[in-house]
Amino acid sequence: MAKKGGVQQLQADLTTDEEFEKFLQRTGLLVLDIYSEWCGPCLGMVGSLRKIKLELGGDNLQLAICKAGSISYLNRFNKKSEPTWMFVTNGKAISIMFGTDVPKLVAMITRMLQSTMAKESHLSYEITELQPIELQQLEVRNKALRQAEEIELAESRRKRLEYLHSVTDCIMANLPDIGITVFGPQVNRDMFKKLSEPADPLKIQCKDRKVFTILPSDIATVNFAAENPLAPDVIELLYEKELLMCFWKVEEVLGSPPTVLRQYAHELTKETIKPPDEFNEEEIIVPPMIVPMEVSVEIPEPEQTEEDQEHQDAHQLVDTKTENVEDGEEKASPEEVPPVEPTTVPKADQNKTKTVRIPPIWVPSDQRTHAALIYTYFRAQTSTFLPPDPVPEPPHIVMIFDAYKKKDLAILLDTCREDIPLYGFFNGENPQTAVFIANSVDKYNAKPYVPTDKIVLKVNKVSSPTIPTLMAYGPSYVSTNSVIGHKEATQFFPANYKSALQEEEELHAVKAEKPKKRKKNKKGGDPEESGKVDIGLTDTQQEADEAVKTSPEEGASTTSSGEDSCESRPATADGTNPDGTQGT
Repeated sequence: MAKKGGVQQLQADLTTDEEFEKFLQRTGLLVLDIYSEWCGPCLGMVGSLRKIKLELGGDNLQLAICKAGSISYLNRFNKKSEPTWMFVTNGKAISIMFGTDVPKLVAMITRMLQSTMAKESHLSYEITELQPIELQQLEVRNKALRQAEEIELAESRRKRLEYLHSVTDCIMANLPDIGITVFGPQVNRDMFKKLSEPADPLKIQCKDRKVFTILPSDIATVNFAAENPLAPDVIELLYEKELLMCFWKVEEVLGSPPTVLRQYAHELTKETIKPPDEFNEEEIIVPPMIVPMEVSVEIPEPEQTEEDQEHQDAHQLVDTKTENVEDGEEKASPEEVPPVEPTTVPKADQNKTKTVRIPPIWVPSDQRTHAALIYTYFRAQTSTFLPPDPVPEPPHIVMIFDAYKKKDLAILLDTCREDIPLYGFFNGENPQTAVFIANSVDKYNAKPYVPTDKIVLKVNKVSSPTIPTLMAYGPSYVSTNSVIGHKEATQFFPANYKSALQEEEELHAVKAEKPKKRKKNKKGGDPEESGKVDIGLTDTQQEADEAVKTSPEEGASTTSSGEDSCESRPATADGTNPDGTQGT
């Protein structure tokens, strides 16, 4: 790719819709060199195109460079750095090519020019229509995005499960005698006094009880390892409902909390028989304290497709003709058989219903799910031993650019600081071998430039325009997904890596530190006043210098190879090394 100097003699320069539409009216084969604002038109082909035009094309070959960002017909090519060539005849696109393969481009132009001059027919497309090669690229890109999403989702689930196992292990170790009961929506808090009666013989104590609104995210956490989770159709009916939950303490000698609480649930839900007494001559069956709640739910039938309807109509048509033959009637031709009108079934009749039984109480059969309930709904009971959940780090990727693009990226690095938490300059893009150079544009500018240098960005993969904007600047590498990106970012930016902003904040903190108060002598003066003030200032300056020396730019621990980054840099133009020593 090169700048546009001198191209007007061979090609038209199109920047507006009006110019583009007028150019499309020309006869012959039109070759469009489409470029974007970031990546200028490809002029390395000027000599080859001139030769083809003079020797073969003449007026039958028309060449133009088109700025995609200002021509609406070419908007899909805007902000793309890959060279794009579109071939047009009679106002329609007949082919497209991407890349800088000169022999391939010359061969395509020669072949299509000959075909156009011979007035052969072509498979044509609208200028704005995606051509087959573009559809293939789109499918490949979408497939890669789907695979990346699947990998990221799997990794996110793995990390979540790993964390939930960790916190529930901690809860089980610290609260081994605690269990939770979850009551259905048919049980309200006013019933608790009655519900607590069977608890006394079992020697269990309710230490806390609350009513919680059930949310899908909470249920997902509770059931992450449940051995007897509630049925999915039951859970769906509980969403947004308020349920009473009780926090029970169980005597260890009586058994584990799941075992004892399941016995408690049995007492609440069983029928009892009252023997005859002086008032009743026969036994009396006493109903349970709490019973299941039955809810009727509609089940919509799957919608009938047009193909199914046609298939059904065809069967009806065959059945009608068969009946006519069986009745001794003359077989009718298809034209004679009237079309069968499809029967319209009222929407209400298309749905079936089922009955869902919501249990009055649920007790997990495993201790881990009890711990998950405590973690989700009774977190205050864990404050003495379980730290707050850490703020999750956003998923991120690594984007690498040639260092000469630093000026264009500088504004983004400042304005998009939340989405680009770290960046740095390295002597290559391999995270295992790249050597650190500088952690800011200003520091890098003070060092000698090497064409192979790279600027590496850690970019948060969030719903913001930051990544699409960065893509417009043509990165040389982008992590395929956030799982790989996390690994690469850890290699480029280890835990002890400090950004320029962090260094600046630490330096200000050192300067702002107040000097210790000195004891005064009997006369009220400072015995070390003379000559010591300057020394104190020198000490403060020395501390600031030490803080800078331990920054990632000069520290050996910040380079992937474990060497001081300055040692690998060439000498500056005046013959001095970056560390100030005289070059040999």
